[in-house]
Amino acid sequence: MTDGIFDGFEDYRTPTSDDYKNTLTNGMVVFDANVLLNLYRFNSTTRADLIKVMQSLGDGLWIPHQVMREFWRNRESVIDQLGETPKESLAKLDKARQDAEEAVRAWSNRIYLPEGERNDLLTKLNGVFQAVRGTISEQADANAHPHDTNNDAIVTTLDSILTGRKGSAVPVEDHEAAVAEAERRIAAKEPPGYLDLDKTAPENRAGDYLVWKQVLLEAERRKCDVLLVTSDAKDDWWRRSKGQLRGPRLELMAEFRRSTGRRLFMIQPSELIRRADSLTDVHVNPKSADDIERVEKTAAGSVPPEVARELMAEICRRIEETGEVNLTTAQEHRAINEWIADPAIGGVLAEHLPSDEIHLWLRNEAIMGQWRALHGFGPYTDLVAVRYQTPAEIVDETCGPNWYLRRPETTKSMQSGCLATNGTDVRYVCWGSETMFDELLRAVARSQDTTTVRPMIVIMQHAEPVEFEYLRSAADDAGADLVYLRKILTPNPDHAG
Repeated sequence: MTDGIFDGFEDYRTPTSDDYKNTLTNGMVVFDANVLLNLYRFNSTTRADLIKVMQSLGDGLWIPHQVMREFWRNRESVIDQLGETPKESLAKLDKARQDAEEAVRAWSNRIYLPEGERNDLLTKLNGVFQAVRGTISEQADANAHPHDTNNDAIVTTLDSILTGRKGSAVPVEDHEAAVAEAERRIAAKEPPGYLDLDKTAPENRAGDYLVWKQVLLEAERRKCDVLLVTSDAKDDWWRRSKGQLRGPRLELMAEFRRSTGRRLFMIQPSELIRRADSLTDVHVNPKSADDIERVEKTAAGSVPPEVARELMAEICRRIEETGEVNLTTAQEHRAINEWIADPAIGGVLAEHLPSDEIHLWLRNEAIMGQWRALHGFGPYTDLVAVRYQTPAEIVDETCGPNWYLRRPETTKSMQSGCLATNGTDVRYVCWGSETMFDELLRAVARSQDTTTVRPMIVIMQHAEPVEFEYLRSAADDAGADLVYLRKILTPNPDHAG
């Protein structure tokens, strides 16, 4: 029989719908850790659709031990990051409100607008901002994911789906041998995982290869084709042409064929959901694929941590040279445009990000990273020369020197409240500007089961609230004390400069 053109070149064949259907029905389907973690980032409809597809796979679904290890290792940090997003949005909104108020005051002064009319405009302006704040806060509360695994619906669902479908830990000697092989592959730039070179610990650098090795072993045992569902779009997994993913790296397909005698397929979760109606018996919402793409695109642009840190050090230094660490919206726009045009910043980012994502990185990572550092959290706190009061200082100034943070480690991420103790009593302390007062009242209401004395609301801003007595009365009605603390910048003792 004459050989066809694919004989000996099988890995160049584009998968057909029948290939995917057969693997979904008779093969093994593996979901990577990034897909499981993204369940927290998807909206409720998309999450439900992906879970339905996973449930439909039955015993064809299999999760490597390394995937579950990475899921548990990163779950809490993902939840923390999602919890910070609405807080950062509210902070941006407050900054925009302040800029708008300054614009109204400047305009009213120029035209000699009567004070009463100016105040009416400011009241209307604040009303709009308050309404938007309220909506963001309500959505944040509705979409929050608990750290407590007993109350986490995603954990409960995954537990029911994956029971009996998860790989076991490999023996210690086999694990150590796999980590050593991962190091060799990284040095030789052999897929998968060699692009994780920038990770510090060998165990973390080996993550992708450990997943790969465990998939190979299970596929060899089952003697079946495998479909790997992953949001990882790096070139140490995928073959790419003109920016488009064309399938697994040929080296991976060849290794898989040598080890198992079967075929390897890969698909991104957005494509799996987009084709779910035709490939499975599951009906999904057509918009779910778009939501997955949104999440994948948000995570796609990656600046190596050491590069990001060097850029942030330069950006923080330049902001401080202006003499004003709190930039107005107009100043932010000017600074971002200058940075994009500067080879030392924009040129470096162009080596890691598409051109249309550089502006986004500078706004969301650089500007907000500097803002986070000023408020004492995030990875760049040592890069700013000044900072606002920390939670420990807020507790000390408002509750007294005998009070301290009950759990200091909880202040590593953005927060507007904490538990304080004097060694005997426990008190909930929360803080924010007067525009956040309704949110602070809700936080106090939620804290009733955790505090033994009256909670403390701290109105923390640059000027004392105009309606301070009204706020104090409202706080008292809610069973809380209220004080004003002037928000000030002080030298940062942790500054690395």
